[in-house]
Amino acid sequence: MSESYPKPIKAWLTVLLLTLAYIFSYIDRSVLGLLIEPIKADFNFTDTQMGMLSGTAFAIFYATMGIPIAWFADRSNRRNIIAAGVVIWSVATAACGLVRSFGGLFVARMMVGAGEATLSPCTMSMITDMFPKEKRGRAIALYSSALSIGIGFGSLLVAYLLRFAEDFDFTNLTSYGIEKPWHLIFVILGLTGLLIALLLLLIKEPARNKDDALQPCSIADTVRHIIGQRAVYLGIFSMGGIMTICAYYTTIWNAPFFSRTFGWEAAEYMKYTGFSILAIGPVSIISAGFLIDSFTKKGKPDAALHVMRLGIIVLLPLCIVYPLMPTQLSSFMVYQATIFGFTMTTAAGPATLMTIAPANMRAQIMAFYYMFISMTGLLIGPSSVPFVTDVILGDEMRINESMSYVAFFLCIPAFILLRKTPAAYKKLVTVQ
Repeated sequence: MSESYPKPIKAWLTVLLLTLAYIFSYIDRSVLGLLIEPIKADFNFTDTQMGMLSGTAFAIFYATMGIPIAWFADRSNRRNIIAAGVVIWSVATAACGLVRSFGGLFVARMMVGAGEATLSPCTMSMITDMFPKEKRGRAIALYSSALSIGIGFGSLLVAYLLRFAEDFDFTNLTSYGIEKPWHLIFVILGLTGLLIALLLLLIKEPARNKDDALQPCSIADTVRHIIGQRAVYLGIFSMGGIMTICAYYTTIWNAPFFSRTFGWEAAEYMKYTGFSILAIGPVSIISAGFLIDSFTKKGKPDAALHVMRLGIIVLLPLCIVYPLMPTQLSSFMVYQATIFGFTMTTAAGPATLMTIAPANMRAQIMAFYYMFISMTGLLIGPSSVPFVTDVILGDEMRINESMSYVAFFLCIPAFILLRKTPAAYKKLVTVQ
């Protein structure tokens, strides 16, 4: 069957809108980590409780809802699923600023995860139907750049909103439950997400190409396929999970780390890291996409996996080192260097899967990937650092050592995977 793709301008505009949604999904996901200290002070929570809110609560639905949503996406309008998800996570984000208990925050964070679970599986399936193979790396990289943009822009936005909210007169808002700066920040972000949901209605659902014309497969069929090729999928999933732990979900402790270790105020840290990540991240991740496409055109079908492995090799040692650096400046600069590792891995992970995934189960395979990296990243990342700090070290001022230990212990499984995965992947990709 011949493949038919939409006009490039329409395809790229669609990716841009989906990227905008992804940027705000990451901001809404990670804003609680940027506001750990004021929330912790107001509720007298421990680091472990904040880790549960940042990771466990979000992961429960973000990971598990992705599979049934992807099954539905392989059969129905993906744009509508995404728009509905944006509404759900935006309302839940606003609710985070209105609830007044650990249980209330936990439930609101669960619903943020449920809404965000709709986005990436549907988007990756849509991108595959909008771009030929030699251009998908760039499209996936542009979409994946939302993570670094979300970190950078989110840090700047929250820093600005903190400054704004600190001087804000809450007299007229107290009756609505908005009494403190962090309350207002959650509500503003939630309302912004509702506007993005309206913009997404401008997207047109792309026609399904290639063997998508076949009957969509069941979840059981997808599981059997993954198990049958487990040497490949386990390797890719696990490398993605390790990257997620190190690059995203242990770094939610960066603001407390820099504050406790060097006395750097959270707002100032967010401002500087926001500018630096915005300068480095998008360029780095889009360059990784061009690198994948360039290698693919040269006849290297396993190009994406090579880029993914390189990202892991760069990322892990730097994540061990930066919390242990002796000065604020040296620690911050080494942390910025980790961006090159996690952007390469972020861009390459989905691209490796889109190369080998059967067309009628693409969304489901992407959902399993995001489920795996979310379960490992969100359940291990935010909670592992406070576990080491509170239980093993017994001193919250040693948070820098906790962050380094977590990255160090991840090196062992990572380098085993780096050796074993390429041969199995190359064998599979050459028969596609």
